[in-house]
Amino acid sequence: MSRTPIETYETMQLDRSAVAKQIRSITPKKACFVVMAGMDVGRVIALDEPVITIGRDAQCAVVLQDDGVSRFHVEVRRETADSVIIRDLGSTNGTFIGGERIAEAKLHDGTKVLIGRRTILNFTFLDELEYNFQQQMYEISTRDGLTGVYNRRYFSQRIITDLSFARRHQIPCTLVILDIDHFKKVNDTHGHRTGDQVLIAVTEAMGNVIRKEDILARYGGEEFVVIAQGTDLVNGKVLGKRIQLCVAEQRIPALDDPNMVVKVTVSVGVATVPSDASVGADVLISAADTNLYRAKSLGRNQVVTSPVFPMPDK
Repeated sequence: MSRTPIETYETMQLDRSAVAKQIRSITPKKACFVVMAGMDVGRVIALDEPVITIGRDAQCAVVLQDDGVSRFHVEVRRETADSVIIRDLGSTNGTFIGGERIAEAKLHDGTKVLIGRRTILNFTFLDELEYNFQQQMYEISTRDGLTGVYNRRYFSQRIITDLSFARRHQIPCTLVILDIDHFKKVNDTHGHRTGDQVLIAVTEAMGNVIRKEDILARYGGEEFVVIAQGTDLVNGKVLGKRIQLCVAEQRIPALDDPNMVVKVTVSVGVATVPSDASVGADVLISAADTNLYRAKSLGRNQVVTSPVFPMPDK
């Protein structure tokens, strides 16, 4: 039944009252950094602890993926709700405000801080509504909407950063590319809704076998990638096998038939840049992709690995 003009007006007034109540109930603004340039553009960093250390080391409260950032780069100290101090921790590439290298400085709303070579943090105060909005925008820009893992755009940036870090610190870096076998048949047989459930189940299973520091991303369609920094060729093959086995163990309900379950396998290509080699992202991706197609040509549900070395000069 359609509403009368009076009922419509009353509903609009109630909606406006609810919004007004929400706005009035918003918590006071809190100090934050918003990443304006660098690896994680749009990321919001809440400065809600008395002292926060920012750097590249995993022990830092805030970890920045920038090889120009020192392991322990800066310390941010909140003296009062409105007074926040930033202090450089003897970083290699320095901390800059307004083009000047600083040892310690008080932050003001709108202060832009350059950390390392290319990461710029904008200091500001956000209320709960603003903070949540900014967080959602960041998630939309970096995450796959269906599975919740990182998207291809984020992966394309991250692989460059991780290879640069590995080269600088002479550690290996492994890339895993995998493809769900006969995924089109799942969609054709059980429908796209079941296909979506398969994609979600596969990523959840993979999330249980990779390390916290590994990067899992959806590369496109039924194809996924894992960056495992610090992982050599032997352990890269182990990782590929663990992913292969954990996916094969999944039993996914078919949404078109409650009495059926869907089982899938994956073909896996693994490529590793050794600690004493230096190659670009395109070379590593191409090598892993080649191994993926070799795995498919061997009958699928296989893991194929290889090291990657730079091409010799002609």
